[in-house]
Amino acid sequence: MSIEKKPGKFVQRLVLSVVRAMIRSRSRMKVERNDTVGLKPPYLILANHVTNWDPLYINCYVDEPISFVAGASLFRNPLLAKLLNYTGAIPKAKFKNDTRAIRGMVKAKQHGRVIGLFPEGNRNWDGTTEPLIYSTAKLVKLLDLPVVIATISGGHLSFPRWAESHRRGPIRISLVKKWDAGAFTNHTPEAIHDLLTEALAHDDAEWQTQTGAAYYGKAPAHYLERLLFICPHCEVPGRLRSEQDLFGCTACGYTVRYTPQGKFAPFTHLLRFSTTRDWNRWQLDRLSQAIQEPGQLAAWEPVMHDRVHLYVSEGEQPFQFRGTGHLRWNTDQEASFSYQAEAGQTYTFPFEEMEGINVQLHHKFEFYVGDKLYRFLFFQPRTSAYKWLQFINALKPRTPRHN
Repeated sequence: MSIEKKPGKFVQRLVLSVVRAMIRSRSRMKVERNDTVGLKPPYLILANHVTNWDPLYINCYVDEPISFVAGASLFRNPLLAKLLNYTGAIPKAKFKNDTRAIRGMVKAKQHGRVIGLFPEGNRNWDGTTEPLIYSTAKLVKLLDLPVVIATISGGHLSFPRWAESHRRGPIRISLVKKWDAGAFTNHTPEAIHDLLTEALAHDDAEWQTQTGAAYYGKAPAHYLERLLFICPHCEVPGRLRSEQDLFGCTACGYTVRYTPQGKFAPFTHLLRFSTTRDWNRWQLDRLSQAIQEPGQLAAWEPVMHDRVHLYVSEGEQPFQFRGTGHLRWNTDQEASFSYQAEAGQTYTFPFEEMEGINVQLHHKFEFYVGDKLYRFLFFQPRTSAYKWLQFINALKPRTPRHN
């Protein structure tokens, strides 16, 4: 199968019936609005992105197989590539210009497909829609299709990106036809970007406050240090640890309890932040401040040093294991980091040469240098790949750029 040929109705209904049964066993799913009923393809679905299950959540309630735009690195797994190709998925290099993906979406339109796209480019980490990839606005204008906005509420709380296990609770989905074909003919990309940003804005913490939804699972705070890496009490980075429903700092003892509402409750000290959203916003601001102050930036040297497994993919080939070693930020060359293999070989990566920097799933740190895709899998599962992503993004604007 491919973009040109849709999966058969029998296969689609059989697979989705199994998926629906799995979803119902895990979550209390409810569709609040569905404007795709009776809507003829081709059209475009834009959605917020909170879990790995999002494409299935959406396709369960759309009576057409959806050609989702998916991360190109997923296609480097031969078995997964066969499944993605069967459904008509369109590969896209994350956070990197990829004309192949544009051609794929144009082809999907020509063959009457429903095209699914997550304009954040990646799952968000704290339940709040992240800044949209700007080129999405240009793509929407180019495709000139009806646009359906899909909003998934409660998805982040049911399975946070940083977590290892699911929590049982409500998930709500709405599919709202927002614009018809031709709606953006006279709009600039900037205007379209602003409209898309407004339409896709969602905050699970705010939604939970309004609904009172609760989510129950084992060890709900486990692996929260994958997201939160600066203590709000002593401001020391890299010393936070989770245990069951508790999350605290080993440097100063500041500890909070993570509740079924996805919020923090005080345990040892007065509460600084009640949500992961607010804590995350503060830590990113604090990181930005540290970048500007050399004395504070020095405190990050021991934090930006982790043991990793290195995998490399050249062109479109599957990943090849290249060894185990240590990933370090180079303090003598602020705008680079290095990988030193335990076998002795060393790679240095200047930030200005890195493209498409992203985290795959919650623990695989990836980027391109030329046509090579480098993937670092952290040896210690509590390590924050998000920390590496945000640290490099904070330093990268200071990197000299070629004109």
